[in-house]
This record gives sequence, structure tokens and C-alpha cells, in this order.
Amino acid sequence: MSMKEAFDTFFEEMDRNSMKALGTLPTIPCKKGALILSETCDKYGYSVWRPQLQTEPVSFNDIEKELGFEIHIQLKEYLTTYWFRTLFSRMEIDGHLIFPTLDGILPGTDFNEWLRCMKSDGQTHYLKDHVYFLLGTYCKVDRVDGYLVEFNNDTGEVTAVDVGAHISIKLADSIEDLLKTMKGQWKE
Repeated sequence: MSMKEAFDTFFEEMDRNSMKALGTLPTIPCKKGALILSETCDKYGYSVWRPQLQTEPVSFNDIEKELGFEIHIQLKEYLTTYWFRTLFSRMEIDGHLIFPTLDGILPGTDFNEWLRCMKSDGQTHYLKDHVYFLLGTYCKVDRVDGYLVEFNNDTGEVTAVDVGAHISIKLADSIEDLLKTMKGQWKE
């Protein structure tokens, strides 16, 4: 499955769940440049939002040279397939109820800066065995909401990480698998 197909699977699930729970596709407060389906706002100041396929090619050569390693192909595809708002979801793994949230990738994102800022250090990941990138600044596991969503650049795995408690829970073998497994839900 391609990254686009994995995203499409997630977005279809999110749309179904939003329609079932709210009777509408996912909405956001109306504001300029916010990935919206139409310019029309409802009486509450909200508009339907849709992800947008990216069309411009992106080179990672300069940032890879700067960082001194190659960015995993999964992360490159994740960053350059769709523009999207924050993705809220739920999933169950080994008896844990997990609510991973993936931070949005919006038009105008400077991917070099994103990679510099989201590369984990001792403050955002307690393990030093691999290079990690932060995909989400919020993840709740059972009733504990202090987790982060981290991508292992060396193995491609995605984990929920509680930095303070030194706990990692594997969410998926890849970003594609994560997107296919997450059950999209909507809130803003």
C-alpha cells in the first residue's frame, strides 16, 4: 500500500466517524488558508475541511547533508503526500486504549525547518539508540496523556513514548501501517 492509499484509508474512516457522530464532514473554524472545502461558513463560523494532495516536488538533499544522515523514505512520503490538519484517532493495542494525535502538515511548511525542529533529543525521547522524529505532540494511552508519537528514522517504527516514565509502546511497523490502523475521529 502506498502512503497516499494509507492516508485515503484514514481520511475515509475519519469522514465516516464524523458523519456518524456529528452528521457532517470534519469542520474547522473558518479562517483564510485553512484547507477548507468551501468558503461558506455555517452559522457557527465553521467550514468543512479536506486534505489536499501536494503537487510540488520536494528535495531533502540539503537537510540530509546538514543532519548527516538520510531521512527514511516513509517520513519523506508522509511529509509530502497531503496537506492536512491535526489528525485525531483511537486504536487498541495489546489491551491499551490509545488516542494518537498527529500534528498537521499545512501549506507553507518548510520541511527543512520541520525536520530540524521535530528531530528528537533527550528532552523528547529517552532512548538514544536511534534517530527519532516527533509526529505528534499529544498521545493518550489508557488514562495517561503524557505520551508523544515518535517515528524511528532507522527502523520506520512508530511508538507512543512517555519520556518521563521511560515507556515506549509500539503503535505500528510503519507510518502507512499506523494510518491504516488508526480509527479516525473528529474533534477541534
